[in-house]
Parts: sequence; C-alpha cells; structure tokens
Amino acid sequence: MNEGLDRILTDVHAGHSGFLTVEHYGADLRLHALDGTVLAEREPGAVDDEDDDEDETYWDYGGGFVDADTVIASTVESDEDPEQARHWLLDAHTLRIRGVVTYPTGPVDSYVRPLGDGTWLTYDDKSETLNRWARAVTPGGR
Repeated sequence: MNEGLDRILTDVHAGHSGFLTVEHYGADLRLHALDGTVLAEREPGAVDDEDDDEDETYWDYGGGFVDADTVIASTVESDEDPEQARHWLLDAHTLRIRGVVTYPTGPVDSYVRPLGDGTWLTYDDKSETLNRWARAVTPGGR
C-alpha cells in the first residue's frame, strides 16, 4: 500500500522525461516516468560483484543526471568505509551499468553532484578542494 512513499527525489533533467529516486535506506535506485510509473530499477548489490556477504552495499542520496542520457550514482558499504565508495555511470533510460568511474587522482570517496551539462562535482575533505569532472571520451567511443 505505501510501497512508493519512502523514497527520496535525487534529480530531474530538462532533457529527460523522467526523474530519479532512491529508497530511503539506499536499497534501490529507480527511474520514473513523470506520472510516477517505474521505468527502471537498480539495486546496489547488482553493480558490485566484488561485494561479499559481510557488508551490504547501499546507494547514496547524491547522484543524478550527468546529462539527459547518463546518470551518476555512488555506492557505499554499510560501515561507510571510504575505501569502498564507488561512483557508477548508468544509462539514464535503463539504469544499465556503463562502468565505474576511475579518477586520474585515485579513489574519490566524496558525495557526487551532477550538474546536468555532462559534468559533476566532488569535494576532497583532505585538501578542501571542489573538483569538477567530465567523462573522458575515447576515440570512436561515446
């Protein structure tokens, strides 16, 4: 009866006819049509094949549309070990995994905030630096 009421709106994009939500405790990420119909769903355990049964993985509340075709979302371990945090690029229409983000500076354990223009932000607590990132495009690739 109240199945869809414990969700957090994570993002919308002007070029996409839907919106993203995450379950309150991070159990799943969903793409919805504007009328609320669920178009796609991704559980965090389905992205992390390295995850063992000792710690469950959860979606963070941050994340959203990098652009109209790409979503970025982050996962953390239940013990919130920063070494285990990952940022994932997902297809914005199916939530299929495109890949895990590999940063040139090494692992980034901060929240991610997409700007909708093809870039996203992260914040480095140690150096107190706000970083803006864009997906690297390989020759002949997307």
